[in-house]
Amino acid sequence: MPPLAGWTLNVTGFVGKSTVLDSMMRFLVNDFFIPLLICLILLVLWLGQRDLLKRNRLQRNVMNAAVAIGISALFVKVINAWVNPWPRPFLVDDSVIRESARRAAENIFYFPHDPTFPSNGATIAFAAATGVWFGNRTAGAIIYVLATLWAVARFYAGVHFFVDVAGGAVLGIFTAFFISKVFMPRIEPLPTWVMKLCRSLYLA
Repeated sequence: MPPLAGWTLNVTGFVGKSTVLDSMMRFLVNDFFIPLLICLILLVLWLGQRDLLKRNRLQRNVMNAAVAIGISALFVKVINAWVNPWPRPFLVDDSVIRESARRAAENIFYFPHDPTFPSNGATIAFAAATGVWFGNRTAGAIIYVLATLWAVARFYAGVHFFVDVAGGAVLGIFTAFFISKVFMPRIEPLPTWVMKLCRSLYLA
């Protein structure tokens, strides 16, 4: 069992007590709504700026965010291949936590059976938020809020422990920071060539 596992029981215990809260969490937890919103924000940032200098800066940050999403998702796959420290909350040995999480998952989401740590959703959402943050603080803050809501909803639904979503958030943030501040500047002029190619194909 991971650290702070008891928090899962405290949170999933709210499931079924408020129809409004359950409906909201059911809407937020799914695999489509928040990822689609994040993609739309990235698309608006990529295409929505008329000023050439500002557009170039935003597009580079969107590119950094996209690379960070891909790399952080790869990290999750590698970690899952080598480490699976504990099962999903609805599969643990502790019967009280297991039944509470199972009831939450049945009512709010479904039963995913891939490794739980780190949360893939939290990883890619926080990677996107951090990558965008360096170019546009407002858009970055909006994506941070969406990422947090998605992580909380997964926790509420009993499909992740708190450590899973927190670990995913940390992995996503640090990956995006490294990509934006260390990796991409080091591989210049490759990012510049990629941007020029995108413009030559009318993609940027």
